[in-house]
Amino acid sequence: MDDLVLRIIIFAIVGLVSGFISGLFGIGGSTVRLPIFIYLLPWVGIGQSVLMHVASATSMALVIPSAITATRKQYALGNLDVGFYKTWVIGLFIGVALGAILLPHGSTEILQTLFAVYILLVGFYIAFGRGRFSSRSEPPSGSKRIGIASFVGLVAALTGTSGGTLTTPILSTCGLALEKAIAIASATGLVTGSIATIGGILSGWHAPDRPSYSLGYVDLVIFVVMMPTVMISAPWGVSVGEKFSETTLQRTYSALLILVGLDLLRRLAF
Repeated sequence: MDDLVLRIIIFAIVGLVSGFISGLFGIGGSTVRLPIFIYLLPWVGIGQSVLMHVASATSMALVIPSAITATRKQYALGNLDVGFYKTWVIGLFIGVALGAILLPHGSTEILQTLFAVYILLVGFYIAFGRGRFSSRSEPPSGSKRIGIASFVGLVAALTGTSGGTLTTPILSTCGLALEKAIAIASATGLVTGSIATIGGILSGWHAPDRPSYSLGYVDLVIFVVMMPTVMISAPWGVSVGEKFSETTLQRTYSALLILVGLDLLRRLAF
């Protein structure tokens, strides 16, 4: 079978699966896509030297359409604090830009380790920490807000995730109302996804071993195939998720993240 046709078939299925899981657990999808990319990209000829670079950049490109949809919804609901977000964007830009500069210099092993540790921490937080940390202090402002956003942007760029999973617990712990923290988390993907995608295109423009039909490190075949399939299957996951309790879904999702994170570290070690 032609390699291009094989990639289209494989990642159409991946889009359906990742969209379903995203809808099922009510998440943005980056933490689902990255492990799938790490496992499957070698099957379609992506070299080890650029594996995480292609996975991260392509995942960030896929963040953009879902972030646009989520942000519009949050704005319409009145949850998005535009004044807070304007300052938050400054920090995100700094962090993501720094991450985009560092990304080409990191080996696949280093980047995969960062991602594995990240999803392990997220998994343990969902399992044991959610709802246990709160603060009555005023939400961060000025340089503190920019500093926190810079950290979120840097982690997002280096792990290939939108940063939303990190934003919500940090801002809610810092005193921002939960619904406003979720809205800022949704809008965070607009910045992290856009800047990291541009960075991935520019830094990977002349990179050796990058896939055919790509812009830099962004695999256009995967992007074009997965975007509509994710949108198709996400509502299916939402419908199925409504049949389960929130506790069951959280426990299942956290267990999945922990198992995948441990497996990725095992693969690196052995």
